[in-house]
Amino acid sequence: MKNQQEKIEVVALTKELFFRPDENVHIQMSNEFPDYIGVMHSHEYIEVVYVISGKATHKIGGKTYDVKRGDLFIINMNTPHAFYQDKTSKEPFVVYDLMFTLDFFDQSLVGSQSLEKLNSSFMFYSLFHDRGEFPPYFSVSGSTYTMFGELFNKIYLEHRGREKGYIEIIRAYLLQLIITIFRLDNTTLKSTSGLKNKQTVAYIIQYINENFSSRLSVRDLAEKVYLNQDYLGRVFRQETGMSIGAMIQKVRIEHACHLLSVTQRTVTDIAAACGFDDMKFFYSVFKKHMGVLPGYYREQTSKK
Repeated sequence: MKNQQEKIEVVALTKELFFRPDENVHIQMSNEFPDYIGVMHSHEYIEVVYVISGKATHKIGGKTYDVKRGDLFIINMNTPHAFYQDKTSKEPFVVYDLMFTLDFFDQSLVGSQSLEKLNSSFMFYSLFHDRGEFPPYFSVSGSTYTMFGELFNKIYLEHRGREKGYIEIIRAYLLQLIITIFRLDNTTLKSTSGLKNKQTVAYIIQYINENFSSRLSVRDLAEKVYLNQDYLGRVFRQETGMSIGAMIQKVRIEHACHLLSVTQRTVTDIAAACGFDDMKFFYSVFKKHMGVLPGYYREQTSKK
């Protein structure tokens, strides 16, 4: 199965294929540009897809979804996905396809105090995070047409009409769309938020394991996942039972133990290789975790 997936060709779409010159937002209906229905593709912009009619199968992020009228997907950059129309459906498969680049919000909204709460939501993170591999998508299933359909229609008409100020109006409607999704967090999206908690924490742990020798701080990690550091800290503790700082120390000591066991490097070299620049602190943390000092640990493991 893995080999079959690797053979699937993924078409890379650039913004120049759809966006007007000097614009960083575009919207269309899928029946106006049907070429990529049923074609696995990725894109260099964020895509928000809202199903107007019909049914299809959506393959994304290694998963397959049955989609219908009222379903909404937010697909991150560089995430391969494809919609495959259900030809047994009596209705044609048609979606609103809203696309925008990160700088559509950066200049006027992302740094705003009014978005502080949104910046702490998993939805906002999944929408604006610039790492294509995580998280790849966000979905809302079974929403009513009137909840989102009217907003998409307004954006669509503004974009087609191109009257004075239309870009600013589109930006405002898109912000309204984001807030509407965010408000679902206490109802429809509770289970989704729980999943994203686990995904975010897993990503942070993986990042720590891959970068334990570098300087790491809670602030830097929070910035990588576009979350408030206090909020990230609470989520991390809920999922792991420890703080992020404690996890960093744990990972570093585990790697130090490995190097002490399999190499003859000096304790000083090993401490530096594991991200410790203060030997006194290294000895203190090592003894706290292992109950003995590094030299004794190496001596005992070499006898086994």
